[in-house]
Amino acid sequence: MVRQEKEDDKTRVQPPVRSVKKKIPARFRASIVIMEGHAEGMEYPIEKISTVLGRDKNADIAIKDPSISRQHAAIVYHDSMFILKDLGSTNGTYVKSKPVEKVRIRHRDKFRIGDTLIQFILEETSGVQVYEVQDEDD
Repeated sequence: MVRQEKEDDKTRVQPPVRSVKKKIPARFRASIVIMEGHAEGMEYPIEKISTVLGRDKNADIAIKDPSISRQHAAIVYHDSMFILKDLGSTNGTYVKSKPVEKVRIRHRDKFRIGDTLIQFILEETSGVQVYEVQDEDD
């Protein structure tokens, strides 16, 4: 028996759609370090194009500080630079004691959200190892 196909059958098979999570280029290693506040001394990697900091447990980096909004601020990688953006927080985001809505941040810059002081760390990794050569007398 020969199987007949319907002429009105428009079913097409397509490959599965991949969920693309954009990441920061591999040549950069970015992170934040809590300088003052809850979890002082902790370091958190920044791996995504946009990383949300906030009190919400679903924030990319959750910080247990009651003066931080649920989604307080974001660190965004755009046009080869990192931007700190306030996300309409109640208590604001501060750089050098001044409130900011959006500002470029660089290695070792510090900012405050709520009662938490945070330092941004950025290292460029070239993939080249550096060796220290010691004198034989040492």
